[in-house]
Amino acid sequence: MRRRLRGRTAAALLIGLIVAIGAADGLATPRAVLLVEDLTRHRVLYRREVTAGSLLRLSYVHSSEHVPVLGTFVLESDGLLVKETAFAGFGPGLPEPKAGDAWRREGGMIVAGGGGQRLDELRVRVAPFTRHRLRAPSGEELDLSALMSDGGSVRISVSAPRPAGAAPPDRRP
Repeated sequence: MRRRLRGRTAAALLIGLIVAIGAADGLATPRAVLLVEDLTRHRVLYRREVTAGSLLRLSYVHSSEHVPVLGTFVLESDGLLVKETAFAGFGPGLPEPKAGDAWRREGGMIVAGGGGQRLDELRVRVAPFTRHRLRAPSGEELDLSALMSDGGSVRISVSAPRPAGAAPPDRRP
């Protein structure tokens, strides 16, 4: 009887330890879902689970100044943090570094820090001539300008993963 009780206790402890290790692993690497949506045609262009803290890069040609721009974002479990923006010239919507701001020149580009700016989502207007490209943390590259060949509005967002069977959030444009 005692041996049976010890065996059950040991099995219960082992199962508890496995569950605790699994939970700790989940806490150590928080997961999130990266979602890229075509708001013009109401379709999902990209949806993948990502690790919070990983980087997302958006490159394009500025629509009015025709200079290359590269935005780097840190993915959080419920949004994006602007890490830095690199650009080859000034224009509408681009940072305007002032004296005392953190910026540097690198490879012919001005690189301005994000200043801790947090975004719930990022909306961009895409056209074929802007050559918008998105590099996901996995290394996958999405040619948004090709996917949106007639142009349109794209929303990039990050959210916590939904439990199985849960309804998607209401995210009307």
